[in-house]
Amino acid sequence: MLFAIIFLSLFLVGWLVCAFLPWLAVSVATRGNAGLGMLPMCLFTGVVAALAVPLLVNDGWTGVWLSFVAAIVAPAVLMAVRRFAASAALTPRPPLPTSRERGSVDPPPAKPAEGRE
Repeated sequence: MLFAIIFLSLFLVGWLVCAFLPWLAVSVATRGNAGLGMLPMCLFTGVVAALAVPLLVNDGWTGVWLSFVAAIVAPAVLMAVRRFAASAALTPRPPLPTSRERGSVDPPPAKPAEGRE
């Protein structure tokens, strides 16, 4: 029982280190602008992806090595999506045209119902 706990905790530490590497690379590349809030998300994403490989894909030694690859790739994809979404949110967009600018005609005003005033 104790050996199984040690074995699993070593895997967990290895997955956490692998999940930390993409965040560290982006943080160094952007001079600390990777976002401290993204660190727990990267770690969580890496561990979930690493756990999913042996459970869903391959449970042999190939699956073990693929889980470490997944622990690196999944947070890297998460950081790339975040960077892409952040840059897309910062680009200025022209305002939407109003109905008059589009050339559409406003509907005529409604007539009051007969008998009611």
